[in-house]
Amino acid sequence: MTPRQGTPLRGGEGPHESTILDLLLDLVFVFALNRIAEEAIHHLTDEQHLVLPGVGEVLLLFLAMWLVWFFAALSASRFDPRCPEIQAVIFCIAFGSVVMGVSAPAAYDGHGGYFVGAYVAIQVGRPLALALFQRRPVHQTLVPPPIPARILCWSVVAAVPWIAGAVAPTGLARGGLWTLGLTIEYVGLVLGWPTPRLGRSRIHDWDLVGEYLADRYRQFFIIALGESILLSGLAFSSNPFGAGRTVAFGCAFITTALLWRIYFYRAGTVLKSAVATATQPARLVAYGFVTHLTMVVGVVATAVGYGLVIDHPYDMANPVWLAAVLGGPALFLAGRARFEYDIFGRVSPARIIGILVLAAMSPILVRLPLLTATVAALAVLLGVAIADAVRAHGRSRESPMPPH
Repeated sequence: MTPRQGTPLRGGEGPHESTILDLLLDLVFVFALNRIAEEAIHHLTDEQHLVLPGVGEVLLLFLAMWLVWFFAALSASRFDPRCPEIQAVIFCIAFGSVVMGVSAPAAYDGHGGYFVGAYVAIQVGRPLALALFQRRPVHQTLVPPPIPARILCWSVVAAVPWIAGAVAPTGLARGGLWTLGLTIEYVGLVLGWPTPRLGRSRIHDWDLVGEYLADRYRQFFIIALGESILLSGLAFSSNPFGAGRTVAFGCAFITTALLWRIYFYRAGTVLKSAVATATQPARLVAYGFVTHLTMVVGVVATAVGYGLVIDHPYDMANPVWLAAVLGGPALFLAGRARFEYDIFGRVSPARIIGILVLAAMSPILVRLPLLTATVAALAVLLGVAIADAVRAHGRSRESPMPPH
């Protein structure tokens, strides 16, 4: 049965694939990710800033952007994205995300108010709009009405340190307050937003259109890969061409292709089928939040590493730069290993071996030019991809067997 126009989704009905409006939102996040990645490179190369606190600041901005994207996808998985009201909410989220992306590079300086204003407006406005939308008699559904109200309560509480941080005079105080605000939101997400008189409700207990969210996860991963290509292309085109930079740019593109291959080799391809066959599809979708967050952070870190390599191919690999070049692929493989377990109930040894090899090479590569570390990381990913191909050779395609 197809839901009436303007009626929220219920019981898995409605479109199971991304809409054109979702693609518009994704374009916004391509821009936002690029601004965050550029800011990460700035902190890693600017001698006037402490590197580790700077990386932490950038990571906080990314986690805030990820939360905005996830809740937008979650809302569209529970309410019909064809409804004009839901489309209006998504458009507002897209506009707010653009403002966040524009202000992100100077969020800890003069543009903190713009970033926080857009973020708080999204995080508070979205559940408020959905709660009001759901209270209309024509839109009464089987979806428990208190859910948007619970999220709204936690978002309002989290908004206090976010706003206080925006008016704080120093970057350290600002970062601490924003970390508190973001922690409140992530804790609420994990615990199911427990609220007095309303109780709590965890995502893995919800009635979701899991196939839709699975499609959105895959698309955000593609966004991260696109950001990798964009960042390496911009770095290559903005420098004089040379042998070292040309090799680094080639390695960056091949690495992006390998990340795509490793992700989509069976697990990424059958994600929607796994959700459809899982006994607890919402639980599988909830675990996907963590696995895809881990993989996307790994891909973005890898992209930042390649931006550094293209700019400085023959510089010695200092530990922080090396952490991006080797840690990015390692983080991706760690997330991919857990993702594989969620889909098939097992983990391929090649992924664990790849992580161990990357860790074992770091004491040696820190003494060599950064370009060498790039080639080494590419070789490890190539080895994982080859191991996948060898394992699949001559065998029938494996069907998903989610343990949840």
